[in-house]
Amino acid sequence: MKIGNKIKSFRVERGLSTGQVADKIRVSESTYRRYESDKSFPDLQIIHQLADIFEKPIMDFFPDAMNQTNNNQSGGIALVYCSTINQLSEKLVEQFEARLNEKDELIELLKKKLD
Repeated sequence: MKIGNKIKSFRVERGLSTGQVADKIRVSESTYRRYESDKSFPDLQIIHQLADIFEKPIMDFFPDAMNQTNNNQSGGIALVYCSTINQLSEKLVEQFEARLNEKDELIELLKKKLD
């Protein structure tokens, strides 16, 4: 299960709205909703706050496969952190490439208007 699904299931289990959780972790509701939909990833500080709110261990927020293969708590957290950073990096690269494509399209459109 992805982190967004886990966060959502923990929230629903506690009977909290997205707005209530967003207020508790001091982010906008739209940011929190992006966490639940895996469009954005919370940093470790936010995950720690969510763990406190939902009364769950931090490791419960990460993919099940990582928890099964990492019995060493500190090693597991380090691996999860690196994996999360990699996911974030991939997402940022995708977003950057999409923006570059948008820029190229806009340049072409403007060139056509000038001609």
